[in-house]
Amino acid sequence: MNRDDAHPLEDGDDKAVRVLLFDAHGEDRRVDPRDLDLSRLGEHELAWIDIRAEGPRDTAEAMRTLGLDAPDIAPLFDAKADPLLLHQDGFAARAIVACWNAANDTVTGVPWLLVVGRNAVVTAHKDALPFLDALAGNHDSGSRVGELDADSFAITLLDRMLTAYYDALDEFENRLDQLEVDILEDRVHGRHVPHLRRLRRAVSMFRRLLSSHRDLFDALRRPDFRPESDDKIDARYRAVSARYERAMDTVENARDLVIGSYELLETRLSQRTNETMRVLTFVTVLLGTLAVIAGVLGMNFQATLFDSGSQGFWITVGLMAATVVAALIVARRRGWWS
Repeated sequence: MNRDDAHPLEDGDDKAVRVLLFDAHGEDRRVDPRDLDLSRLGEHELAWIDIRAEGPRDTAEAMRTLGLDAPDIAPLFDAKADPLLLHQDGFAARAIVACWNAANDTVTGVPWLLVVGRNAVVTAHKDALPFLDALAGNHDSGSRVGELDADSFAITLLDRMLTAYYDALDEFENRLDQLEVDILEDRVHGRHVPHLRRLRRAVSMFRRLLSSHRDLFDALRRPDFRPESDDKIDARYRAVSARYERAMDTVENARDLVIGSYELLETRLSQRTNETMRVLTFVTVLLGTLAVIAGVLGMNFQATLFDSGSQGFWITVGLMAATVVAALIVARRRGWWS
């Protein structure tokens, strides 16, 4: 990556570009993009250039304006193309970070590009990326990041992207836990099914977004990727690839959790149905008992009770009422009636 003065930055362009210069022998500082000169960076300095651009043309133009000799990144904007491009000084990669929307239980993917050079790392994206904003906003000016090479800092960014996936999955699981608490309430309803449907769709999106990085992280741990790098850098690439595999396992576990929540809902609905049938059975038996009493009293034979008039009628009604009360007490003690 070399300086090219043929394309000075126009007014306002620097609002979409932020440059953070890491200096291991001094303080890290923000640099005006117009003042960036990569050819003057020392071994103890590393430049991180973050670009907000609409598409491949705007991104490439911004990189040329900044004096970055980067590979043709246009193929990386094709979702079906290889997510990794190698060039003489480094590589360029396409990645997607997942963002959890708690308002409607949905997951969206925000694509971004990572371009690694000899002494600079470029990130380019259209939409805001919270994990990059957090890195830029919370950075300690007295850090020793400048001692890292571009490959190590790129590994740091990929690792932070995976952390963003873990954070989004944590929020997803918290939402699922809350839903399970609602399912375990005394009154369970079928209204939880649409929520589970959205969560099932969300975990499928998590898996689809994360699995799109398989080719990228598989390439990072192969021996033919950056063969000129030392063993320490190779170990870091393998470590971030292993963390990617653990993230995939976490997504699979989240999918099992959704299935488990659905089974919990199904069990609770079955339990409610059983309770309803038990109450109906109890009421049927009780009404049947009263019908038997009324039927016996309506039989066509002479008995003293039938000559008692109104008193006999109220005695019969009281007997039936006592039967109902006794049945309810027994049902309550045995849990037949809640």
